Amino acid sequence: MRRRRKDHRSWDQLSGEERRRGLAILGGAGIIAVVAVYLLVGSGTGTQAEAGAPPPPTVDTSAQLITWYSGTAQLRSQVVTAVGAVRADIQAVDGTALRPACVQLGQLVDQIAPLGQPPAASAAQSWNAGASAYGQAVTTCGNLFDGTAEQPAVLLTRTTDALNTADGHWARLAARIGAPAQIVPSR
Repeated sequence: MRRRRKDHRSWDQLSGEERRRGLAILGGAGIIAVVAVYLLVGSGTGTQAEAGAPPPPTVDTSAQLITWYSGTAQLRSQVVTAVGAVRADIQAVDGTALRPACVQLGQLVDQIAPLGQPPAASAAQSWNAGASAYGQAVTTCGNLFDGTAEQPAVLLTRTTDALNTADGHWARLAARIGAPAQIVPSR
């Protein structure tokens, strides 16, 4: 076989013998790669348990998550009630009732962090994002009464939007766990 420099040919231009040789080389390289991976990863040594040994203990994250979530039920219920009061006061355009309702929600939001984190990362993300959005709603609601130079309608809209965002994050967390959605009680 003659070697051709700078002569690149397509598969169709190769002779039958050159095709067979190419396939044999590719097949050999593939076999070597599979054997190397098997020896490095799945050779039966390392972290695999010996035959007859008890399996390593597993942690049921979903059970831990449900237990953790159950432990937050009282505070979540109080938050839902406080959010309902804030929403009702916004709709009623009742500023005298809205201020204490926002303060009450703020006090509840301060109690969220001490409850700890859910044992699953995605649940923790939803939990923290919801808590943060509730905190943002409290801050924005407080801006209605601290002399902030924003229009009250803008601040009320931002407060409502933050509550909607927070409710959405916590509703996704409840759905992930399989818990029923929390309903704002009627007043």
